[in-house]
Amino acid sequence: MRRLLLACGAVLLSAAQAQTPTLPIRIADISGQAGPCAPPPSDAPAAQKAYLQLLAERMRTEVLNCPMPDAAAAAKALAAGEIDMARLDGAAFAPVSDQVRSILTTRAVGDLSRLPIVVATLGSSKAQNLADLAGATLVFGGPMKASLQVPRQALGDYGADEAFFGAQTVARDYEEAAALLRSGQVQAMALHAGAWQKLCRSDESDADVCSDLRIIWRQRPVADQAWAMRLDTTDDRRFRIVGIHVALHNQAPDIFAWLAGPGAEEIEPTEPKALLHQGPTVGS
Repeated sequence: MRRLLLACGAVLLSAAQAQTPTLPIRIADISGQAGPCAPPPSDAPAAQKAYLQLLAERMRTEVLNCPMPDAAAAAKALAAGEIDMARLDGAAFAPVSDQVRSILTTRAVGDLSRLPIVVATLGSSKAQNLADLAGATLVFGGPMKASLQVPRQALGDYGADEAFFGAQTVARDYEEAAALLRSGQVQAMALHAGAWQKLCRSDESDADVCSDLRIIWRQRPVADQAWAMRLDTTDDRRFRIVGIHVALHNQAPDIFAWLAGPGAEEIEPTEPKALLHQGPTVGS
């Protein structure tokens, strides 16, 4: 009898869950005009209609198009719970950054992912932050994009452009860069996080082979734009939406081209505050 009651309870619970409506997904369409959330109009681009239909099928819920005059209005509507997803820039994101999070960014053809960058000095250096390195000599860990272009972009985003530093050197690789720093030929070293990890890893012991060095700054380049959702979005919904988008360039190239825009190669997952400076900028 107890098993029968449990089985009946499970059936009733499943039936109740099946009847629970799934909330629609309301996506901002920054079109220059305001309007109610609704299915896409008949004259909407075919790729836009296909995009909303794909999301509806994959998420098993209604997906609505929500016309917005600009990104700032979309950000306010997102924070207020009037929409569920919007593509924002940093200026629109900042006022609502305590209520929403970025989830996806676009990577252009030929660009690299937004790798974390570290700036390190000798452990004996008096420098405590990036601002303390004004006029300092700097070495980059190689001529490749990940070793030179991405660190320069990240540093520039935080106010430390090429003119901020003194003489700059581009080493052959991260090991030569570290050797120049340790010998006193430069005062600071900029590496992407993967190179720093390789530099400091010991295959022979657990010893910290970078104990004589000290990271004084670590950041990623700031994203130009990102898709955002509210912080109260369930993990399940957010993860599923992210998974659908990162596969678009392979599974639905036409939709991807319309959504990501010209010159895009991939849509990538990103950290919650990708559109914000995570810490002070030089001179702020």
